[in-house]
Amino acid sequence: MQMRLADIQQHVGGEMAGDTNVVVTAVNSLELAVSGEIAYAENDKYLAIAKQSNASIIIVPKGFPELAGKNILKVDKPKETFIGIMMMFDDAGVAFSGIHPSAVIAEKQVNIARSVAIAAHVCIQENVTIGANTSIDSNTHIAHDVVIGEHCKIGPNVSILSKVTLGHNVTIHAGTVIGGEGFGYFWDGQQQKRVPQLGVVIIEDNVEIGCNTCIDRATFGMTRIGKGTKIDNLVQIAHNNDIGEHCIIVSHVGLSGSVTLGKRVTLAGQVGIADHITMGDGSTAAARTGISKDVKPNQIVWGAPNRPIKQVMREMASIPKLPALLGQVKNILKRLTDVEQKLSRLGKE
Repeated sequence: MQMRLADIQQHVGGEMAGDTNVVVTAVNSLELAVSGEIAYAENDKYLAIAKQSNASIIIVPKGFPELAGKNILKVDKPKETFIGIMMMFDDAGVAFSGIHPSAVIAEKQVNIARSVAIAAHVCIQENVTIGANTSIDSNTHIAHDVVIGEHCKIGPNVSILSKVTLGHNVTIHAGTVIGGEGFGYFWDGQQQKRVPQLGVVIIEDNVEIGCNTCIDRATFGMTRIGKGTKIDNLVQIAHNNDIGEHCIIVSHVGLSGSVTLGKRVTLAGQVGIADHITMGDGSTAAARTGISKDVKPNQIVWGAPNRPIKQVMREMASIPKLPALLGQVKNILKRLTDVEQKLSRLGKE
């Protein structure tokens, strides 16, 4: 893709300076950009780097110091504008169209919109509906009783098992499994016996799910991922979880059964949550937190078991002081022993 500075300005607005016909073919950071690439400086802290940058075009905020000899586009929000430009240059879109002849599609009760793209070796079972402008990449399995909305992107080697519903504009990356059996067993006195998982999975609009993530179907009722939520790679979401809107769930997070997350909850890497826990709206769990009790709205927790993050930071700050403190305690105990011995001798005189 090639774009002139003038073309970019037409898309995003702003004030141009320099050669408006200069052409760029890629995006990059200020430090790494070479001729033919566009970069951005979020504020004047990056002035020195911007002066040395080889980028052909630099996006800067209005009021940014002058950059002699540079091709500039001044905008109100350079970071957001640059992300929009990155999307223009994103070449990770669908590279196939139509239905590949190797795809296996059931003959009964399958409703596929005309604009759907289905790649090689996709398997689609009965009673499936797929909305307009959705793409399904190679080797993906769509089981029976699945509904997929419009403008969805399903990556390669994805398994969407029975009784799963995807909203519109849902993205599922490679290797993910949606609707696998929840992990339910009971001890009958001799062995672990499986509890049937008969519920469904609901993925709402604008959800993105990373590679090799697993979202289990419910025992009864549903496992729900609220609209706008973004889930990283290698995440486990167990049966009957209710994930609120616009949450962020980072890699290696594991949620036990029947966990409830409110809106805009953030789970950093390797967080583990016990079953039947509730995290309130706007709450955050820092990396490697083990959550064994409910978290209040807007609270930030850390540690295992989870405690308010400021409390954990105070506890950690006190650890280096322990050797000196122990030395003081030993000294005090010795002095007390000396005093007791003196008092004992005085009592005998």
